Amino acid sequence: MVSNEEYTFQNVYHNYQIPLQRYLMLRTGNENDAADIAQEAFIRLYEKQVKPETAKAWLFKTGYHLFVDQWRKKRRALHVPLESIPDMPMTGPSPEGLALGAELRTEIREALGELKPRDRQVLLMLAQRGLSYREIAEHIGCSENAVKTLVHRARKRMRELLEAQ
Repeated sequence: MVSNEEYTFQNVYHNYQIPLQRYLMLRTGNENDAADIAQEAFIRLYEKQVKPETAKAWLFKTGYHLFVDQWRKKRRALHVPLESIPDMPMTGPSPEGLALGAELRTEIREALGELKPRDRQVLLMLAQRGLSYREIAEHIGCSENAVKTLVHRARKRMRELLEAQ
């Protein structure tokens, strides 16, 4: 027989698992990372015995903090100076690597050409010029949230175009 506490947890899980995972997917851009973070948030919710009335806010706040922690760890891992790695052979790119890079650049250029002009402009402002969402919003005359939506849709369209090639 399921205890009242477990039944309550199951209800909370049933109600908030999908919305939390979607929220985290938007943050991480990776389905597996989002699922892992959501699972960790639910484990902590269960361990802390959070009341059902505050569970939704607690889960989303905890999920966000777990995402930030993960992002910081990944960022730190990417900034390891090469000099600190012993005995790492330093070789140039292979001819195959150069050819693949050139091919990928061509595919990206072609996919960018198929985007709507505004989508292309927003992606290029973000990637090439390194502008923030706020700076892009000021430049094109819309809200920061509208820019986030434009970027998300443009990236999705780029993925579709690249996968089709």
